Amino acid sequence: MANNLNALIGKIKNSAVARCRERIEFAADKARGVLNGKKPEDPTDSPPKKDPPGMTSCLKRQHGL
Repeated sequence: MANNLNALIGKIKNSAVARCRERIEFAADKARGVLNGKKPEDPTDSPPKKDPPGMTSCLKRQHGL
């Protein structure tokens, strides 16, 4: 049973890290565009939502992950 929990925690952690990396890459692309002289896009522009809120958002709210 402990093995299953460790695997589950690992999957959740990998999912959270992947989402963070996507957000960082999106922000970096946006910053590169501003530095290269492009006009900033609409401030409401954000990365597309892929999944409905799940376990990672729950953990983020509860534990600040």
